[in-house]
Amino acid sequence: MRPATDEWVRYDTDPATGIERLYARFTRHAYDRHAHETYAIGITETGSQTFTCRSIGHATEPGAIMLFNPTELHDGRATTPEGFTYRMLYVDTATARGILTGEVDNPEPLFDRPMAVDPETAGMVSRAYDLLAANTDTMTCDDALLRLLVHLAHRYGGAGAVPLPGRADRAVLRVRDRLRDAPEEDVTLGELANLAGMSRFHLTRSFQRRFGLAPSAYLRLLRLERAKRLLAAGVAPAEVSAALGFTDQAHLTRRFRAAYGMTPGRYRASRLRC
Repeated sequence: MRPATDEWVRYDTDPATGIERLYARFTRHAYDRHAHETYAIGITETGSQTFTCRSIGHATEPGAIMLFNPTELHDGRATTPEGFTYRMLYVDTATARGILTGEVDNPEPLFDRPMAVDPETAGMVSRAYDLLAANTDTMTCDDALLRLLVHLAHRYGGAGAVPLPGRADRAVLRVRDRLRDAPEEDVTLGELANLAGMSRFHLTRSFQRRFGLAPSAYLRLLRLERAKRLLAAGVAPAEVSAALGFTDQAHLTRRFRAAYGMTPGRYRASRLRC
């Protein structure tokens, strides 16, 4: 039996940019299919992790980079019993847009692949992570982030959003905004379909085409991401679970750990230390 110390997670946030950093090692833990509202940019340091994204399986190697778009579903687990160590940067879309506006044609790029073996990019990811983690002076961090995001936009940002006809696009955006405004509220698919002026089937199909996941899965994503914000603000896990419509604290804990690799209590403690 392996000792308990063979798995660990370190999670913190850069106070200047709001960019979250994850540094973790896993041997047994398996992530459920989940997504983030942010861009997720990472590098495998040791070992290999296997994940499925865009219905395709991938296995990383040391130095491989991972690139997940906002709301892009993926999972993850160790490829071998020896496990893997990896680091991730979670960059809010508004932060990325602010950095990239005026620098590239599309300040909200979409990555055209979820994984690549690219030593140059891997080095840039590591440098940006290390500078943020070391609380280096603001200008140096800004420069590293700018170089990384512009580089990624040029090299991997060629994927385009799946277009919808104008009226359908506006309809699904209304539904998305309704879910974003009050993720704690219970809402039926019929109510959302009425808001969109579509049938329930048409709404589900159009929403998934536009955002990559169905309205129900998007709502689960929003609730987990909102839970992170409340926990970071010091709200107790029991209060978070009640506020966001989870069945109970145990339900929140199961969902949270499956998506983020740590319990709500541990995440809260790590954020309050920042």
